[in-house]
Amino acid sequence: MDMQPAPNYKYRPSLIEENPALLLWLLLLGAYFVAVLIAKYAWFLHDRQIVELTLWVLLGGVSFFLAVYQLTRAKKAREDSWPNQLPTIPVRADRRIVETAWKENSVVLGYDVHGMPWRWSDETRVMQALVLGQTGSGKTTLLRNIITQDLMRQVGQAGVSHRIPMVIFDGKGDLEFFHSLLPYIHRAGRLNDLRLMNPSRPDYSVQYNPFSSEDDNYMAQVSMVFGSFDLHDEFFAKHQLNYLADIVRILHYTGRAFNFYDVMVMALDQSVIEDQVALARHQMARDSSISTQRRLNFEMSAKNLFQSFSDRDRVPKIQGLLNECMTFLDDELSVITGPYDNLLSINEVIDQELILFVSLNINKNTAPVRALGKMLLQNLQLVVGKRYESESERRRTNKPLFSVVMDEFAPFGYRNFAQILNTARGTNTAFLFSMQSLPQLLQVGRGFQQDVSSAPGTTMLLQTRDEETAKYFKQASTQVPVQKRTQQLWRKDFLGFEQFQKAIGATEREQLEYRALDHHIKNLGKGKMEVLMTDPIQGTMHGRLHVRPPSDIRVPCFEPTMFPKLRSSRADVRGANLRFKDQKLAATITMPRRGTL
Repeated sequence: MDMQPAPNYKYRPSLIEENPALLLWLLLLGAYFVAVLIAKYAWFLHDRQIVELTLWVLLGGVSFFLAVYQLTRAKKAREDSWPNQLPTIPVRADRRIVETAWKENSVVLGYDVHGMPWRWSDETRVMQALVLGQTGSGKTTLLRNIITQDLMRQVGQAGVSHRIPMVIFDGKGDLEFFHSLLPYIHRAGRLNDLRLMNPSRPDYSVQYNPFSSEDDNYMAQVSMVFGSFDLHDEFFAKHQLNYLADIVRILHYTGRAFNFYDVMVMALDQSVIEDQVALARHQMARDSSISTQRRLNFEMSAKNLFQSFSDRDRVPKIQGLLNECMTFLDDELSVITGPYDNLLSINEVIDQELILFVSLNINKNTAPVRALGKMLLQNLQLVVGKRYESESERRRTNKPLFSVVMDEFAPFGYRNFAQILNTARGTNTAFLFSMQSLPQLLQVGRGFQQDVSSAPGTTMLLQTRDEETAKYFKQASTQVPVQKRTQQLWRKDFLGFEQFQKAIGATEREQLEYRALDHHIKNLGKGKMEVLMTDPIQGTMHGRLHVRPPSDIRVPCFEPTMFPKLRSSRADVRGANLRFKDQKLAATITMPRRGTL
């Protein structure tokens, strides 16, 4: 027997299926009817009392519903209005929040759309940070906020707390930024800790000699100095490094301090080399602590230098080295790098908890300023490397946080600088790199850009129009699953007017989206940023913040002014003070009397 197919009846949902709210209303009415019966026959309430109680319950229920609805809607509205709506934080509340964060070894970066503070702990800071944003986006305000909080707070255990030593590296040479920090430094009582290094203003600047070493590891200074030279691609680069090492080894064993001018004299005048070798041998004969291997190395260096003068191509082979050394004999830069005494080192900044502000204006006298910037970065890397391998530093339990802020440092970068990020955490050093966009790092190389951009544990992005920078931040924010719903619509057309109504059917799917949205990144206003921060518990956190501006403590009609430092005599018995002895090289220079500078 043939089976007849069942008739294809069109399914029509019931009234309750189409309107689930109807069932809820029926249940509420039933519950109300039961409550009225209980109130009237069990509690013996009058009709007027029941009506009054009903009105109060309705009023309370409606008020509660409206309050919850408004709070939920307001929270969603604040999130949807990002980045336009600005939270209002009272001054006293902000002060209380910041002081609480200091007690927990953290600083407040800003506030989210709900007015909640975003704290940046020291534990996260030592994993390094990167700030990206175009000019006028609020990077200076963000840096000033972090620096001023570090100026005020103390870190460490109770009773043995420390001030935070700082190195502020300003690659733009913005003196306005420096002067804006002076009131906060004075307010924190750290004006005596401030040191300024500015090759454009040597009368204000501290003195810094790259060849000055606090231990016998002079070869580390040689590597530091040569590493800052742009000689890696030269054919005679290895020869020039060994030549510089031989000169420094001889000058080191003379027991006297030396500078770039002394190195230049040694490289060009054989008579001076002979005198310095004789002086070094005399000093070594009186010191029994020098090992035999060191003495043999010294003799080999002396032999290499003497033999080099018989080479007709000696000067062309070391011409690149001479050119780089001549850069430090600039009239203004040599005032900073030439002295032998009263020098400042990075170790002193850390141990004495000082504040070193380095202002480098690369638009003025480009070559000397770029050379000094690279030298300082090399020295910073050397200090961090020495402290990382130091046994005493490793066992030290109360190490102060060492804050290093680098604003627009890309012109002074070099190839292996990113290696410092691998060891900085072990020395409790927190690097904060600030720049306009990632392609600036390509001035050094593609590998350098990848090392710097992938190392930081915290990435802050302000307004940018650079596509590569926006793409980098968006991809770093990772993708998260988001539920997407597709609703079917019925189209109705009446006299040319279109109208769409929701149909019953709908589909849901799971889709991956980046937490950082492209239209948010490129439409951030001034002082607004998105941040990715590594947390040991929650992983990588993503937040949208309004940068907290530091409180204004300036006195009206009063501007702080710096005065030139006291000048000292150039005569120094500790320095080598080498002069040419070859009559073809020597020049007649009338020296002023002592103390007349």
